[in-house]
Amino acid sequence: MLRTKKILAGVLAVAAALSITACDSEPVSTPNGNSGVNSNGTPNAPSTSSTTPATTIDPDELAATDAENKDVNSDFFTPDGNSGKIVWLGYYDLMTDGSASEQYKVFTSDVYGGEIEYVSSPSNEGYFEKLGTLIASDDSPDIVRYEWLSYPMGMSKNMYESVDGLIDFTTPLWSDMSDIIEDFAYKGKHYYLPYRITTNFALNYNRRAVVDAGLTDPYDLYLTNNWTWDTFRELLIEWCNLDDQNIGYCGTGGMSFIATTGTPLIDVQADGTILNNVSNANITRAMEFCSGLYRDGLTYQKELGDWVDPTLWAKNSEQILFLGMNPEWTYSAAAGAIQNPTGVENDICNTPSDFAFVPFPRDPSADEYCIAYDSFGYMIPKGAKNIKGAVDWIQLNRVFQTDEALHATAREDAINPEPVYYTAGKYEGMQKWALVWDERVYDVWQDMMDPTKFSYVFDDCYGFNAELTTIADTVLDTPLFDGASFSQISAENAPLMDAIIDEYR
Repeated sequence: MLRTKKILAGVLAVAAALSITACDSEPVSTPNGNSGVNSNGTPNAPSTSSTTPATTIDPDELAATDAENKDVNSDFFTPDGNSGKIVWLGYYDLMTDGSASEQYKVFTSDVYGGEIEYVSSPSNEGYFEKLGTLIASDDSPDIVRYEWLSYPMGMSKNMYESVDGLIDFTTPLWSDMSDIIEDFAYKGKHYYLPYRITTNFALNYNRRAVVDAGLTDPYDLYLTNNWTWDTFRELLIEWCNLDDQNIGYCGTGGMSFIATTGTPLIDVQADGTILNNVSNANITRAMEFCSGLYRDGLTYQKELGDWVDPTLWAKNSEQILFLGMNPEWTYSAAAGAIQNPTGVENDICNTPSDFAFVPFPRDPSADEYCIAYDSFGYMIPKGAKNIKGAVDWIQLNRVFQTDEALHATAREDAINPEPVYYTAGKYEGMQKWALVWDERVYDVWQDMMDPTKFSYVFDDCYGFNAELTTIADTVLDTPLFDGASFSQISAENAPLMDAIIDEYR
């Protein structure tokens, strides 16, 4: 299985300075492509696998509700009720985060007997700086989330505890993730057990705007296996020809396009071998396709500013045809921007939005339909004091992912969520806004996480250091958004990339 990665940046400078490293790598800074967005499609978002809350900033909307907790099956993992307190270092609170709040409730119940102390951290550079300082001062947290820079940089710097011997990942609980787990093995050890794979990037669009413009719905092209680079380009041309102000494509750079060829730019093998594919024919072909989009005037040129997030896009989705960004975050945030403005009185409840998404188009020359994927999970920092509790938390999150009862109701809950009402505060008795998934969009989302329908590609190019991050941005983004010559850029940067990679070999 191939791979491609999520850029959530950080720096190990403090760790390196305090001599807890296993090799001599340089710190990494946040990548930011010429498209005006970070290559993970989000500046400092908690998680590309986490549903971002509604766009409201009204504190009263955090008041208590009558929402019920979920019960989970313990057939594959039975806790002993003595998980104890674990320390979580993060830039969001697990208690309120959409990807972890239910697990939090179960972990802190009598079933697990756990407690989670939240230690707040900045994201990006500040996150790894704080983690490095805590490890070096023997004050390590017990759990942290996997970041793109955790692999290979964090592992090469001995930032994490190996889970070999702590978790039996050959059991039925983890067996479906065996290929992915091995994909993240580093020099014979396992530090990261992702509990689920997630979509990475998709093409988000306003279905009503597409239909009103008389264009073919990309969803229909996807269903009939006609969603290719060629039909994607044709839609961009038709859209931009309708109005001089229309913008065809905005968002992440060339990474998602090269992923559809089945070849990542940089590929780290489990034994430590690292492949630099910048001169690979598939990479060249994909980036030349991207250059062609720019030459035809089909890509974003900062007409609305440097950074187009889902909220800004939602309000301009009748001008911008496609936003290449994480679909789960974009779908939720875009819907919230329209349906959930500040103040419950103005909410539009119980209604799917007009937004939709499809995978990046299939490479017509590839043997399989390949897309970029990501994964989500937790890691145990070096020097953690409650490793047993951290293991229980990791196992619990996998239980949630594999629980058949939860899976059976998840789709219905997404499409027809049970109304939840405030039980306190100034909105008492009023309905709390919740995202309502369009049925077709939900099924496309699930398709994109189905290994029987796609082959997955994971790119390690953003897991090294600041210099390689900058080079990757140049290589992947400038042909698409600045019209740079890929052949010239690749020739100039290939030896620089090799020199950096050699430090990890």
